[in-house]
Amino acid sequence: MSHDEYVHELEIPVDGVTVRATRHEPTERGPRPVVFVYTPYHKDDLSATRADPMVEYLVDAGFEFVVADAVGTGASDGLVDEPFTADEGRHGAAVVEWLAEQAWSNGNVGMIGKSYPGTTALEVAAQTPDGLEAIVPVHAPVRAYDAYFDGGVLAYLRTCGQWAPNFEYLPLQPPVDRSSPDWGERWDDRLSGLRDRTPFLFQYLDHEEKDDYWARKDVPVEQIDVPTLAVGGYRDAFGGGTVSYAERIDAPTEVVLGPWRHAVPEQGDAARIDFLSEVEAWFDDHLTEGGPSRDSAPAVRYWTEQPTSEDPSAGTWRTRAAWPTVEDAAENITLTLDDEGFQADADDPTPVADRWDVDYSVGTDSIGFEIPGATDLDTTRDDVRSLTYETETLEDALELTGTGSASLTVVPDGPAQLVAVRVVDVAPDGTGTLVTHGVTRAGLEAGEIDPAGTTGASATPLTPGEPQAVSVSLRPTSHVFEPGHQLRVAISGAFFPYVSPPDGSAGFVLESTPEMPATLHLPGRRHDGSPEFEDECAFESPQGVYPEPDPPNWETTTDHTGDTATVTLEQSYTKSLAGAEFEYEMAIETAVGRSSLSTETIDRETVTTLRYPTETVRSRVSNSVSRSFATMQYRVERDGETLYSEQKRQSK
Repeated sequence: MSHDEYVHELEIPVDGVTVRATRHEPTERGPRPVVFVYTPYHKDDLSATRADPMVEYLVDAGFEFVVADAVGTGASDGLVDEPFTADEGRHGAAVVEWLAEQAWSNGNVGMIGKSYPGTTALEVAAQTPDGLEAIVPVHAPVRAYDAYFDGGVLAYLRTCGQWAPNFEYLPLQPPVDRSSPDWGERWDDRLSGLRDRTPFLFQYLDHEEKDDYWARKDVPVEQIDVPTLAVGGYRDAFGGGTVSYAERIDAPTEVVLGPWRHAVPEQGDAARIDFLSEVEAWFDDHLTEGGPSRDSAPAVRYWTEQPTSEDPSAGTWRTRAAWPTVEDAAENITLTLDDEGFQADADDPTPVADRWDVDYSVGTDSIGFEIPGATDLDTTRDDVRSLTYETETLEDALELTGTGSASLTVVPDGPAQLVAVRVVDVAPDGTGTLVTHGVTRAGLEAGEIDPAGTTGASATPLTPGEPQAVSVSLRPTSHVFEPGHQLRVAISGAFFPYVSPPDGSAGFVLESTPEMPATLHLPGRRHDGSPEFEDECAFESPQGVYPEPDPPNWETTTDHTGDTATVTLEQSYTKSLAGAEFEYEMAIETAVGRSSLSTETIDRETVTTLRYPTETVRSRVSNSVSRSFATMQYRVERDGETLYSEQKRQSK
């Protein structure tokens, strides 16, 4: 259902400004439950929510569906000064209460969103507004520092190349909807405000440790009192956060974990499900008075990967009462390092002292998880340039289900040290597939880096040559290492371009002694042969209403003369909007020399074009980050003439 007479533009007064929203009305008249999205991602162009299959599906199911641009973004008034603020929750809560009071609403509102709009759903729910009855956050971070500084280390590609630059090109674009006479004035005001705003990327780089800037962005999920359906992905940047925040919500909460990257479960590259029906049933149960009653599902539904040579994406849906970690899992596997590798029964391990020689290009074949629409690569080229240890060939399957960790001792050569751990499934043909990983900055305990709701510890310089205990938390996953496979652990001081090692990083020696052995702790168990599970569950197959996502062009090259590794990403697409054509082009290039961090750079250029019947507006933002400075360049052209131009620079 997409008839214009059922689509209405709303102006909602909030805190002295106007929030603009689009209401999609079902054909069934009368007070109906409302599904609400509060987004900073421009409902009318980048998000193009009029064409979103979820909007059409839920409207056809009888829900009112309202999408609002957050204050300071898109069609709404103002310019947001910084991301992830408490104001987002307050403003969104005011919109919820306004929606609940409308004559066409039955007074019950649910919120849904993926990524940042999933975070706003959690922020709003923490405000406990009247009328909000349920939420569905998908791939949503609740602790922003952890999202952009993994383990206390800058998430380089994600922060400098992917996410933060988005919020520099978006404010340049004029409102797509020009039906309001003040659209031009609002655009001028936003461009004027942008001149004085510190780019989000610069803000992040100014706060490399969890200080008050980050602490005040943490969502107080303990205050949420509405049913929550939390969705996360093993390969998504925020999968670990999903498990963590769901455990802290004091309301009925269900978790769905799949092998997905940053995509809705209907579009995942594996284990696709009929997510639309899941959402409909969730909101029917919690928003519709006297409507269908949904049978409660187990607390955690999750996908266990069981790859085969014929089907690398094979697996099984299963259920649990709680997600296991090494601290509370009923079953754990501990592998201890000795001179034969990581062993399960190393009662008296032999000492190990292995040196990792600097190669800052390690990681280029292991970053498929970080790129939406990408695929897993053979990790062997990264593994051979890391400290690599393998189990013996498995006679019986080994299952890893939960959030594991590694306990290591490193002897650094410099005053700072990144430690990256990758767990790899090695097939009989020698192909390596990344299963899980973790990174941390040596000198910081895991609990000190990003404590919920408060500031974290500051890193102190390490003493070169002095042993340093390091605990590395691994990403949550569920994976079966089948008979005939090996489990490989690869340890390095680089994971390019996923993270950027801190200044002062160098090589190190990995030590393991009987008194302080290097250990890998994995929630899971061994099976006889290949496992058959008694806790299986099932989802309906996806409806196929989502278009296949266009994967980015992704390439890694090595300049052997300059000894430099380069990763490039390119993506482009076109959308037909109400009143304009929207074109998007993005290119990222990041490079590092194998032996020198001083050569590390990342550049991104984003060009968006809005083609109206009467004119064309093109926006261009370029940013560059090196070890010593960051720059941002803006330009807006109207029919080829420069309307706005600005350059900003930050020294690091």
